[in-house]
Amino acid sequence: MNQRVDIDALSCFHEAEECLAERSLVKAVRGFNQAEQMGADPDECAGKRWLCSMLMGEFDLAWMESDAIRTRGHADPHHFWNGEELKDKTVVVRCLHGLGDAIQFLRYSKLLGKMVGKLIVEVPPALYPLAPFVADLGEPPTQLITWGPNAPSVQPKWDVQLEVTELPYVFRTLLGDLPLSTSYLVLPDKMVKHVAQVMGQSERRRVGVVWAAGQWNQSRSVQLTMLSSLLDNCRVDWWSLQGGTAAQEWGRYRTTHRRYDASSCGEGLLPLAAAIANLDLVITVDTLAAHLAGSMGKPAWVMLQYAADWRWMIDRADSPWYPSLRLFRQPSPGDWSSVVECLRQELDCFDANRK
Repeated sequence: MNQRVDIDALSCFHEAEECLAERSLVKAVRGFNQAEQMGADPDECAGKRWLCSMLMGEFDLAWMESDAIRTRGHADPHHFWNGEELKDKTVVVRCLHGLGDAIQFLRYSKLLGKMVGKLIVEVPPALYPLAPFVADLGEPPTQLITWGPNAPSVQPKWDVQLEVTELPYVFRTLLGDLPLSTSYLVLPDKMVKHVAQVMGQSERRRVGVVWAAGQWNQSRSVQLTMLSSLLDNCRVDWWSLQGGTAAQEWGRYRTTHRRYDASSCGEGLLPLAAAIANLDLVITVDTLAAHLAGSMGKPAWVMLQYAADWRWMIDRADSPWYPSLRLFRQPSPGDWSSVVECLRQELDCFDANRK
């Protein structure tokens, strides 16, 4: 925000941000409109209104905000897409955000491939072994690349580059268009069977669990000890899908033979996805596991913070992006106890309904 902007405009903008955080979205939109009229940065106000619109499922209004931002801007010297025609162009899609973002929005690759002259998709090294099985990215004519040791010796030439999260905007997706594609992550049968052998047989239902999201947003994470009322359910086998430094917490908490660790299935995202494919249910915070389960059509219950990410919208227990997911939201900021109690009750029913 420009420091020379009138203090009243800044105050109005910050009040609107508070409304947004409280999910008073209609009031927030009015506040950002007023702040812009008072001299606040129009792109910052438009970006916040974009967020409000996506949360409310009004995607068409969000794309109008994106249009306005692009109209006020200048041509990108890095050739990121600026609204130009893509037909017959060589387009590279870069996955520069989180791995979950990549999994969610690579569903658009087939549609994009039909639009452009040639499609190149660049994914992070961690995603590279799994990516060929996402929406057939491993099939020609799409060229799949990464960076690091497996980067191509000669970088492919391209006309326009896109960030993967821009694809809903490129296609001006509306809420009614979703999910566009389901079960678009199709793993090799050989891999799924191999992991099934590693996991062994069980007469009980298998439930995967993830309690910690990335370090950049700790409000998405829940303390493992808060899940004790769930993990005390001895009628299911519990499998930790947790990654990162939080994964070691499972070893300290693993007190019964019905608690297992999916890391035994192998390192990397491909074995992790195969482990999820062999589960009956995943219970996770807002992180990669939710996207992996949703993209395979596997049932998953997602624990969401009160001010959840825009992709989960507001006031709904389902996800238009992923029909196999159910959303369990904090009723107030920081209230994980209510979420866990709802999950405990639902898990009792889930187990009782096993055929």
